Formats: sequence, structure tokens, C-alpha cells
Amino acid sequence: MKLVKYIIFIIVLIASIVFIIKLDKLNMIENQPVTIKFPYISSFEGYEQGIQVWEAIILTLSVGVILGFVIALFQIIAQKTELISLKSKVRRLNNELDNLRNQTLDEDIILEDVVETEETL
Repeated sequence: MKLVKYIIFIIVLIASIVFIIKLDKLNMIENQPVTIKFPYISSFEGYEQGIQVWEAIILTLSVGVILGFVIALFQIIAQKTELISLKSKVRRLNNELDNLRNQTLDEDIILEDVVETEETL
């Protein structure tokens, strides 16, 4: 099943690359590629005119993937710490329950069978 999943991911990746290449070829104005200007990126040397469309798509997808991984990492860490604390609580409660089961009963308890008659009522 994992092999099928990886093959589908590779097919989607190849299709995306083909789509981006065709998009780049279609987006020409007067034989010049269409550029997009991003804040802070256009101040770097070589990007004064902006970046091409395919570069913008790759950049935004990459930033999204990295951001998703970071968010997922924080969630995984939070769940692991919660799981560890719950396991320690279960272990502590099991120890307490075992201690309560192993305690001896007090032998000081006196059990008497008392039959009440009408005279004592």
C-alpha cells in the first residue's frame, strides 16, 4: 500500500512540474516572462524586476510545506508530552491500586452475630 502511495505522490509531482513548465511558457507578454514582485524579495540583487511565475509558485508551495511541517512538529511534541504524562499517571494509579489490594485487613474488627429478640427491641 505504501508503494502505491509513493507512486501516486511521484505522479502528482511530475504532473505539477509539467503544469508549471507549461504555465511558464504560456505566460509571456511581448516575449518577456510575467514577473511577480514580492515585498522584501524585490530588494535583493537580481530580483529588482520581480520573480517569474513558476518561481513564485514553487516559493509559495515550499513556504507552505515548511510551515505545515513546523506546525505538525509542534502538535506531535505536544501530544507526546501529554501521552507521557498520562502514562505516568496510569502507572501511579496502578501502583496505588496494587498497594490497596495487597493491604491486610485489620484483625481488630470483631464480628458478632447478634440475634435480636422481641424483648431487646
